Amino acid sequence: MLNFFGQASIYLNLLLVLSFFFLYKKKFWSSNKYILITISISGFLPFIILVVAFLKSDFTILNVLTNSYINDPIFFKFASAWGSHEGSILLWVFIINLFLLIYVIQKKYEKAVIKNILLIEIGFIIYTILSSNPFVFISSSSDIQGLGLNPVLQNFLFVIHPPILFLGYICLIIPFSLAIFILSYEDFNKKYFIEIINWSKIAWFFLTLGIVLGSYWAYSELGWGGWWFWDPVENVSLIPWLLITALIHSTNVSIKKNELKIWSLNLCLYGFISCIFGTFLVRSNLIISVHSFASDPLRGFYLLAIVAYLLFYTFYLNLKSINLFNQDRFNILSRESFLLLNNIFFISASLTVFIGTIYPLFSEIVYGQQISVGAPYYNFTFNILLAPAVLLMALAPQLSWGKNKINKLSLFKTLGLSLVLSIVILFFFKNIYFSLATFIASPIILVSVFSFQKIIKVKNINYFGQWLAHLSIAFFILSAVFTEQFDRDFNVKFDKTSDTTQIINNNLIITINNIKNYTFKNHDKIIVNLTINNSNKIMELTPSKNIYKPSGQITTEVSKSNFYFDQFYSTINSIKDDEIILNIVHKPMINFLWLSTILLILGISLSLFRKKHYE
Repeated sequence: MLNFFGQASIYLNLLLVLSFFFLYKKKFWSSNKYILITISISGFLPFIILVVAFLKSDFTILNVLTNSYINDPIFFKFASAWGSHEGSILLWVFIINLFLLIYVIQKKYEKAVIKNILLIEIGFIIYTILSSNPFVFISSSSDIQGLGLNPVLQNFLFVIHPPILFLGYICLIIPFSLAIFILSYEDFNKKYFIEIINWSKIAWFFLTLGIVLGSYWAYSELGWGGWWFWDPVENVSLIPWLLITALIHSTNVSIKKNELKIWSLNLCLYGFISCIFGTFLVRSNLIISVHSFASDPLRGFYLLAIVAYLLFYTFYLNLKSINLFNQDRFNILSRESFLLLNNIFFISASLTVFIGTIYPLFSEIVYGQQISVGAPYYNFTFNILLAPAVLLMALAPQLSWGKNKINKLSLFKTLGLSLVLSIVILFFFKNIYFSLATFIASPIILVSVFSFQKIIKVKNINYFGQWLAHLSIAFFILSAVFTEQFDRDFNVKFDKTSDTTQIINNNLIITINNIKNYTFKNHDKIIVNLTINNSNKIMELTPSKNIYKPSGQITTEVSKSNFYFDQFYSTINSIKDDEIILNIVHKPMINFLWLSTILLILGISLSLFRKKHYE
């Protein structure tokens, strides 16, 4: 029965959305707020029904059967609703309607913007009906218990990571629709750019939070011992993040100086398109990823058709507005000039990630060769572009708007102190990479310290948010480089019949205390209880392996022990009757890295408060 109501709700939503266009010229219908709210609510129903089906373990629905297990905790049954391709696309539709509802209940809204949002929704509804129906009926017997959610996804962070990431992606539908409206009608009113920057900051907040949670999930769940691997699924979330970062800074120029308007609008368009294209790459199964979930390339090509249409329409709008290009004029040493240069580096970085992500697909199609682009490519090209972008973040605030003026004393003081600090770091740590990171990050820290008193006096929470976000980027760079350069990784083999202690060196002793087995409703667990003595600092860890029912799939569970900003990280590599091999990783400053991401998220959230001088 739920499959019938679910499919009916999809068609009802489609019918109501189409009615908006058929009756578009009827002012009562297309401009009536309550009718638009009704359309939004109808878009919630399909996903709500799917969630209910998972909670009830309705195995007459194929999607529920293949992605749920009757004994799964309710928490994971709920998460299973977006654990599949079909469910995640339905979640897209749900969130589109959520932002449509929020936009509509504002005091003033543009009917043409509503039209743009609903056109995209139609594309996703039709895509759902044609290739991603989550309510396919299947005849099942009463003793079927379901195949279960992918064990790797049975983690609290997975429950919240995809929806938050999708909120970031889909929130860009408002700036995207506003950009189409502005370019179509050539109405460059300042109020629309204020809306764009406000919605973009919300998208930036959710996307940052989603990326951080996803990174921490991979770090904690997959047992790789790292926090970022340049996996295609990671890359496709980083690309829009970089574009949104550029968008927020360029829109700031558009509002303050009436410049970079076409530039900012194009970032709106390409930012949202990159989100859909990223979904295409992940869901098409055309790229190799360690944590992608697609199985049907045809589904991906439907999304590619949507991307192609949006790209064509973006090209058309730019062609239509070509007379508006090249109207921006800057003084070389003005703040807006440095922000534009910063934009160029961020966009170039996003293109670098994009090229590295799609090149394996290009190589296979054109040359017939299957290749993968590894971390060395990204670490080299991305960091080369990131370094000047970060330096510009420190220098731009020291310049004036519109004036060809720079405080040379402040500039030389900042760069001089940074150079001295980097030399001191090189002398003590004997590591060129950490020394370079110090030179790149120190200007932001120094500028932040010098400007702190001014920030406090202004008493503007938005300014404080920007200040904190920039400072956290510097902290992130320092901790990331330090962690990667000074971590220690050991594979330790124990003979279960005789060995219980291994001395790695004089300062690191590892002892296995016991090995225990546990049985739960949906999985069995093997836990190794071990003690690490690191220079007389005692830590207990409990790495484990889970064997999930009914699939028999085995997952490796990480155990972590913190010592201030450092962390010891342990996993079970293999366990046999006579031996056990453990992987022990020491990650110095890794907790400071996670702290810096928390500060970044906090800074972004504080920057959501609107600036009074925008009005």
